[in-house]
Amino acid sequence: MPTGVGYEPSFSFALRSPSLWICLGVAVLLFVTGMFARRMFLRHGRGGLLERVILPFAPAFLMVLTAIYNIVVILRSGWRVVHGILQIRTSGGIAEVDLARAHAAWVSASGPYGLAERLMGTSAPGYQDGVFRLNNGQVANVYVVQGSPTLALSDGHRFVVLGTPGVDELARAAHMGALAPAPALGAIQLHPVAAALTLALTTAILMVHMALWQRYQPRVPDRVTSHWDVTGQANGWMRKDVFYRWGIGLSIALGVIFTCISVTTWMGCLIGAFVQLLLILVWDMVWRHNVRASAA
Repeated sequence: MPTGVGYEPSFSFALRSPSLWICLGVAVLLFVTGMFARRMFLRHGRGGLLERVILPFAPAFLMVLTAIYNIVVILRSGWRVVHGILQIRTSGGIAEVDLARAHAAWVSASGPYGLAERLMGTSAPGYQDGVFRLNNGQVANVYVVQGSPTLALSDGHRFVVLGTPGVDELARAAHMGALAPAPALGAIQLHPVAAALTLALTTAILMVHMALWQRYQPRVPDRVTSHWDVTGQANGWMRKDVFYRWGIGLSIALGVIFTCISVTTWMGCLIGAFVQLLLILVWDMVWRHNVRASAA
């Protein structure tokens, strides 16, 4: 069995990813929009941290984080052979195939092992990465780049499709012939640590909400300003206890959503952390605004 055989994408390859440039393009558009929003806030006398930085530029910053995450995912993808075990890492998780028991077959786009449908990952011209359904209904971890022959392998437990430089050597280490079907379950790797971190962050944010309530509720009126229009004029009010419960409920709902997303991708954990921290900053600023308005 070959050892040390494999393929890892270069940084220049990551920079050619369409998803990266889509994220950066959206970030630029959001940044320009944020500049106009910031100018409007300042024109109407609203110059706090919320109006100067958070509301105008947080969406653009989130898209930049997504672009960075895309680069990291691409650079961590690829495959290698270690002690007769093929290890393939994609955005759909890590799969291992025992080459001693594996059978392989060359793939054609119209054949039974051709890619039919992306389930999770990236599908761009000349690049497929993640979990795909094949023409024969089988689910496989896929890593294919343009210009290389494509090989399907299965040991009865995992099913993978590879098309990169070095795949010819891999073919010589496997038995060419009919491929054993592999269970579809487990093709997508779960991330319980990411989900646990997201859940822990949500718990911490809920505790911060409670601390803010204990700090500000004696100092604000029973009816607080809870919303402003784009010109900075107040146009929404709530009872302070309702506003507090609404913040708690929103944090819980976001925590549940992002915890579920984090089970399948670390990106859910990163975005969830950003959104929850942004939310608590906004809540703190709204409470402080009402304290100042009450004292005026």
